[in-house]
Amino acid sequence: MEEREKSKPVVSVIIPVYNLENYLDTCLDSVGRQTYGDFEAIVVDDGSTDGSQAVALRHAERDARIVVISTVNQGAARARETGIRHAQGDYICFLDGDDVWDSRMLEKLVAAIGENGGYDIVCCDYKRICKTYEAPKREMRTSDMQGLDFLVASLYHAISVTVWGRLYRRALFEKELRHYPLRLGEDSLLNIQIGCQQPRVRFVDYVGYGYVQRGGSANRSPLDIGYCVKFSEAVHAELVRHRDVVGDRLEFYLLLNKMRWYLVYLRKSHNPWAGDTEFARGINAEAERYRAELEGFFSRCDWLLLRMDRRRWMRPGVLAVSTLMRWGKSLKRRLTR
Repeated sequence: MEEREKSKPVVSVIIPVYNLENYLDTCLDSVGRQTYGDFEAIVVDDGSTDGSQAVALRHAERDARIVVISTVNQGAARARETGIRHAQGDYICFLDGDDVWDSRMLEKLVAAIGENGGYDIVCCDYKRICKTYEAPKREMRTSDMQGLDFLVASLYHAISVTVWGRLYRRALFEKELRHYPLRLGEDSLLNIQIGCQQPRVRFVDYVGYGYVQRGGSANRSPLDIGYCVKFSEAVHAELVRHRDVVGDRLEFYLLLNKMRWYLVYLRKSHNPWAGDTEFARGINAEAERYRAELEGFFSRCDWLLLRMDRRRWMRPGVLAVSTLMRWGKSLKRRLTR
């Protein structure tokens, strides 16, 4: 037993895979090229119907650090949970099966933990990989976090809401983490639950993760108002469950998250006007009550969109402002390439 304990890896890399035969080779090659070698890579084949499993097994034959687990199809979140249950490392890192790592990804993140293991989460930057270009995307927050900082930043999307591009202390997953069967945002809900544990978080100025944008990805699916309502209900349930941590800030934190998701919704041109729904009216009423405190979280354009959205006839104006904001961000990304 003692010998087995000594052989445990420092990091467990969890890679959920579903029908990614055309991407998995490149993904696993990037794992195999890591300059930091004390890791295990757990590939969870989530019921693939293509050749993904064969690709994973071929890599496992060449590299003993790679383990392949096959399950029935349950979705990426459940596949990650399966990987966590089998993980032996003190830290956990997630990698989607169609994405790639820079060769120094693990080396950089492990080094950033600190000699005394002072941080629970280490985050790096990532780059979008499209057919015609690559663009780095940097975290908006670069200073360390502690207490409820990570929770608040996750609630209003001040930092990336994904679980990839980060190194997590495994102990964060040993608390009761609930699964919510939602089409989108499962990563965000997981980070919110982890944020309630008040982790110590460090950011490194390093582009280590390559996010491959492809058609058909779940996070590129349409967003409807019903989903926004369901997601806010899940967040509310988590904040209530951790009331001893969030205290009297519960309603404010919930409003932060509802406003952020609704702003995402109303910026989409294919989404119908929802300004007359109970969800939207409630946000507007609460936002006015907390206006002074919310000023530091949302831009003037955000507030303008919310005001315009109260009237159906201003829907074209909302879309026009949103388009200008999107063009501005796109131009900024291209200029930083």
